[in-house]
Amino acid sequence: MIKRILFLTAIFFNILVIAQTNVTLLSNLDEHNSTGYNDIWGYVDPMGNEYALLGVRNGTAIISLANPSNPIEVAFIPATYSIWRDIKVHEQYAYVVSEQTNDGLQIIDLSNLPNSATLVNQIDTLFGSAHNIFIDNGFAYVIGTNVGGMQILDLSDPVNPIQTATYLTGGSIHDVYVWNDTVIACMGYSGEYHLIDVTDKSNPQFISSSTSLPGIYSHSGWMTEDKRYFYGTEEFNQRDITVWDLQDRSSWNLVVPSWQTNSNATVHNLFIKGNYAHISYYTDGYVVLDISDPLNPFLVGEYSTSEMWGCYPFLPSGITICSDMDNGLYVFQFIPDDVPPTINHTPITEVNNSDSVTLTAQIVDNNSVSDANLRYRTTLNGNTSNWSIVNDPNGPTNNIYEFEIPGQVNNTIVEYYISAQDNNNLVSTLPEGGSGINPPGSVPPSTFFSYSVMIPAPPIFISVTPAGDTTIAPDGIVQFHVNAVDTSGFDLDYSWFKNGDRLSFQSNSYVYLAMSNPDVPRVDTIRTEVTNGFYTIDFTWLVTVENPTGLGNGNLPLEYSLRQNYPNPFNPSTQIKFSIPNSEFVNLSIYSALGEKVRELVNEFLSPGEYTITFDAAHLSSGFYIAKIIAGSYTQVIKMSLLK
Repeated sequence: MIKRILFLTAIFFNILVIAQTNVTLLSNLDEHNSTGYNDIWGYVDPMGNEYALLGVRNGTAIISLANPSNPIEVAFIPATYSIWRDIKVHEQYAYVVSEQTNDGLQIIDLSNLPNSATLVNQIDTLFGSAHNIFIDNGFAYVIGTNVGGMQILDLSDPVNPIQTATYLTGGSIHDVYVWNDTVIACMGYSGEYHLIDVTDKSNPQFISSSTSLPGIYSHSGWMTEDKRYFYGTEEFNQRDITVWDLQDRSSWNLVVPSWQTNSNATVHNLFIKGNYAHISYYTDGYVVLDISDPLNPFLVGEYSTSEMWGCYPFLPSGITICSDMDNGLYVFQFIPDDVPPTINHTPITEVNNSDSVTLTAQIVDNNSVSDANLRYRTTLNGNTSNWSIVNDPNGPTNNIYEFEIPGQVNNTIVEYYISAQDNNNLVSTLPEGGSGINPPGSVPPSTFFSYSVMIPAPPIFISVTPAGDTTIAPDGIVQFHVNAVDTSGFDLDYSWFKNGDRLSFQSNSYVYLAMSNPDVPRVDTIRTEVTNGFYTIDFTWLVTVENPTGLGNGNLPLEYSLRQNYPNPFNPSTQIKFSIPNSEFVNLSIYSALGEKVRELVNEFLSPGEYTITFDAAHLSSGFYIAKIIAGSYTQVIKMSLLK
């Protein structure tokens, strides 16, 4: 038996098995609730007092955190209304940019806190608007300006910065991370990250770039403290978080292709402190990952809010301050503790063979995983089995477990869930909600993953129109139609070809116009292909295009006629011949002895001529049937006998 193995070597869809854990809400301050908020940063004065610098859409709020459980706004610096505002700190000054035209750079003196803060300069000569700012080692890197690229400002005179360079190589930049004269530029729509040498602040030099990841927006990111791994975030909800190994600065090695939550929330900004990544995750709120093993990040803290924009985990007290677009400042205390195992798994929805299916899951814990399994049950013809348990007989490799479900017959629904238990008997299931230990997951969750077994079979033509080759006068029209079904339940795709050339039509009908050019008489070939993605069937017509003569066989004048079918009686098929002397809309249908229509053989506009139609009654029962033709005012019937 061939295994169908679904490795997690591409993208992990991480589904959280814990929620709102290890994070304590100390306070929430919503001083400007009618206005709205954006980014946040922190500041510590020379006396060790801590402050939150909170972006408000009409300015910057400066909030004392002397009592984290009771934050107090001590100053507010107004600015032009802007949805986007970014704030960073150098020495005793805050530097604020926004996307409001001509707001430029605001410089706020924080030296008199907590009594007051003062706007000491606002510069719009370097740039009018900007999206982000990053400050490192006395230089500001301003991103997303109306000028474009990245501008570098020397802050030797903190109140009067001087521009040293504008870097425009590589296209639009959304955000940067800077350390030791090295910049990682997040290149937005290109899906790339660039490494830039800024040792010479007047002449930045491109070093290398990551692979472009299709479908993502390279938004922002942060380096681990050993400056080896870069954690990137993207805002198009395709991969959320990627991890790159930058040990060799000339190349980017993607070591974690994706980390995502199960809620379909969009990630925003990420910051790393020690062994933890602190993340603002929009509707998932404040999320904390354990990155002690950078290649296997897993969730250890979460607190959901309305629309989290940013967070700042670097205050000496250990609290984390976050900004929510709707609800303002949040002050959190993250205290890591033992958590249940985290399970990452890519669910499947369909299997197209009867082979066994091997499902993989990555299971990690902040201590150790003691047991893991998968339970499944099947439903066929309305009958549901009991749960069966599957283990990985070989044990995990790099935290990856393999669970093999036996092959199933067509139209089977397989439901399953995954369970894990750590050395402290904490249990998690995926989907979440299950419980029970030794073995874990004996109490199922309320919802399950499921896939259907759909084994394809070739499509079947029920009927085709015309039923066979046909003759038509120049400029005449023939409507080709196929009635096909797929007994295995797959959708059908249609392709049409004229004289071997693929046409643009993709429905089950094609209207053919017998052009007078090229010359007549001629024979055109019309072919249709019908596929369910696994099997393809086709049907071909020969269309003779010639000028009408008004003569039938033996050069006798054509007349309206419906001749007796041959053979008769028949089993299972017979031929029906008819002729028309004029161009007419013709309907030829078959009726049962009770007058019920059972088949429509012709329903189209035909040119003058004689026609032979094959009637296949393989799916009908024995008995008498009536063939009836209507062509203009002409109506005729014949009686046929089907004997099986």
